Amino acid sequence: MRAENQQTAKNLITIACAVFAVLLIVALIISLVSLASASTRRTRLERELAAVTAQVEQNEASIAYYSSDEYVEWVAREYLDMQGKDEIAFTGN
Repeated sequence: MRAENQQTAKNLITIACAVFAVLLIVALIISLVSLASASTRRTRLERELAAVTAQVEQNEASIAYYSSDEYVEWVAREYLDMQGKDEIAFTGN
């Protein structure tokens, strides 16, 4: 009877170890999938950040140009029919 109990205990321990190993493997697979997903998301976000940063730089350059005297004078001449300082306007008949 004692040998039978020992064999049953060995079987239970073996089954418990096998179940534990399966659970560890499943947890490892889930972690790897999660890590791959996070890595992909990080790469995508880094690309988006680069695109947004480039857009911000482009917008800052546009703001600087639209704030410049050169642009203001161009708009004044082109749309408001104004002339620059110390300029004489000639009109043809």
